Amino acid sequence: MLDGILDLLMDRSFLSEIQLAKSRSKTRIETPSEQPAQKNPLVYSILKRELQTARTLIHSGFDVNSTDENGRTPLMAAVTIDNLEIAKLLVEKKANINAVDHQKLSAIFYAVITNFYGISKSNEPTAMAEFLIQKGANLNVKNSNDETPLHWAVKERSFEIAKLLIKNGAPINQSNEDENTLARTIRTIGKNPDEKEQEFITLLFSKIQNLSYKNSEGCNYLCLSIKSGNFPITKLLLEKGINPDEKDNESRTALFIAVEEKKFEIAKYLIENGAPINQSNDDKNTLARIIQTIGKNPDEKEQTFIRLLFSKVQDLSYKDSEGCNYLCLSIQKGNFPITKLLLEKGINPDEKDNESRTALFIALEEREFEIAKYLIEKGVSINIRDKYSHNPLIHAIQNRQKEILELMLTKGGDIHTNNNEGYNLLAIAVENGDQSIVELLLEKGLNIDDLGSVNMRGKTALMVAVENGNEPMVKYLLEKGARVDLTSGKNDYSRSALMMAIQSGYIGIVKLLLERGADVSLEDKKGYNSLTYAIETGNKNLVELILPTISSINSKNRYGKTPLIYSVEYGSLTLTQLLIDQGSDVLLLDNNRQSAIFYATLKGNFAIFKLLSEKGADLNAVDGEGKSLLIHACSRGDKNIAEYLIQKGTDLNTQDRIGKTALMFAADKGFKDIVKLLLEKGADSKIPNNVNMTALQYAEKNGYKEIIKLLTETK
Repeated sequence: MLDGILDLLMDRSFLSEIQLAKSRSKTRIETPSEQPAQKNPLVYSILKRELQTARTLIHSGFDVNSTDENGRTPLMAAVTIDNLEIAKLLVEKKANINAVDHQKLSAIFYAVITNFYGISKSNEPTAMAEFLIQKGANLNVKNSNDETPLHWAVKERSFEIAKLLIKNGAPINQSNEDENTLARTIRTIGKNPDEKEQEFITLLFSKIQNLSYKNSEGCNYLCLSIKSGNFPITKLLLEKGINPDEKDNESRTALFIAVEEKKFEIAKYLIENGAPINQSNDDKNTLARIIQTIGKNPDEKEQTFIRLLFSKVQDLSYKDSEGCNYLCLSIQKGNFPITKLLLEKGINPDEKDNESRTALFIALEEREFEIAKYLIEKGVSINIRDKYSHNPLIHAIQNRQKEILELMLTKGGDIHTNNNEGYNLLAIAVENGDQSIVELLLEKGLNIDDLGSVNMRGKTALMVAVENGNEPMVKYLLEKGARVDLTSGKNDYSRSALMMAIQSGYIGIVKLLLERGADVSLEDKKGYNSLTYAIETGNKNLVELILPTISSINSKNRYGKTPLIYSVEYGSLTLTQLLIDQGSDVLLLDNNRQSAIFYATLKGNFAIFKLLSEKGADLNAVDGEGKSLLIHACSRGDKNIAEYLIQKGTDLNTQDRIGKTALMFAADKGFKDIVKLLLEKGADSKIPNNVNMTALQYAEKNGYKEIIKLLTETK
């Protein structure tokens, strides 16, 4: 605001008018109509400290209540430069002492500004304000921000003026808004008020009766004083009887706010003067919130406060909505001193939260390893499980904490425990890739070939290393004598380490296992062997690596499937060609009496179908259900394979076990083009199936009008 006034001093637009005023020292001056609108030479001359000119204008009858472009009167200008003589002269000439500018600021507001910016050179900095008050300045007036002069004085830290206003009856605004006078005073005055501020505070509080204020955040006077770190005001408020247990909108009491703001001197004072420590069994518990607020490494002040706080606490039975007690909270924050205090006070370290985790679990999960060691040394339970069947030993391994793991094992930790997937500790350590822990567990006597729980996903350490592609770990375990031909748990399809390596495409590990004599003929729960897995990957290099190790390229699994059938089923033309070149028999049948070419037909792979045909596959063969290749092709709507078979002279009218022909399947499925092709090539549409249904009846049943028309015309 003052900047705007001072900017005006640089304006030269009034100089000519002021010069005119000087030349008319004995003439009454009226504002000329031709004078530019809103310009006021009297205001300007006062601000410019052209006081003789100002006196001339005033004595010449210039309107002392006229305003400049900002609505400011000459009196406001006189107050701005703290010139009491000019102010008195203007008032004597009937200047309106309570006129307001465009911001609704009256002269008394300008007195506050002058005092704040130190414009006054007088030995009596409040003299101007005293004069205005004496002459009837309205102390209830409000500016455009709805602030009174007292409110403004506090805001601008003009405490001498503020004291003067209070002594002269200025109302102390205590409305329940965000910034009433007392609230603003508390917020404005610093942490260590000086003598003037102390005097003003004392005066202000002597006038205050109602302490029920709260701002929009629910923060009362005590809350504001604590946030400002103002100990004297805090004491005054407590002496006047303000309730320290009153809560803000976030249910925070004065004590909690003091801790949250790290105002421990105030917090200590509150406790010593009976501030209640809310220990309700909910998330608003003061002690719980304080534990969460104080940092990991409390300083000396915080330590002193913590000891004082705990000396007042008797009940340690609290749990939050997650079942977390005080000890759990202190560990989550990594606060070792509070953790020790709680244990010294007898809190149970084996108490569980809603996920069945004890203090030791939480310390390991939060990677608070020093706290974890302390708890173990104190004898907490080790062989316990959370709701996910994890235990502290598993957490130590997952966090690569060999020292803690070893400590737990010496304290009775069960080395034979498994996780919820059936993995033992050794498998978990291998999965985590920590060889030092693997060595420790082997030294402690854990069986390198232990499968954990075979009914689940139990795997040996070697299998886990293979799945993770950890070749150095695989080498280490093989050197330690790990068996290569064990199979995993039932829920993992009973796979061998070699199958896992092949499935993941780890050629280096595959070679290592083959060098150790891994059995390629082993079958998993699905009937897959190592070659099957290699074919499934589509990786020619892997297949070529396995082929020399198998006993017969035409061997069948429990389903009668050969490697060739699998390569066709997985759609690899390259591998199909490779296997045929290596001597695979294209005529061998599986347990459903289907050869490789049936799988090519079922998959609709014309390139492989054609290759098998050229290599001698039987195009007139029928499977266990009596279905021919043509029937399978037509039931799928595969025109390419159907045309090829017809061209090769396959029987168009072969019937399956229920008497259905290729034409019936095509009509039943709505494949118009296939129906048309078969009819053109001479398929018999009159043949009935075992229940005397013809191709036409299948079409009619499904409402295929175009097919009905084709069959009717042919009939």
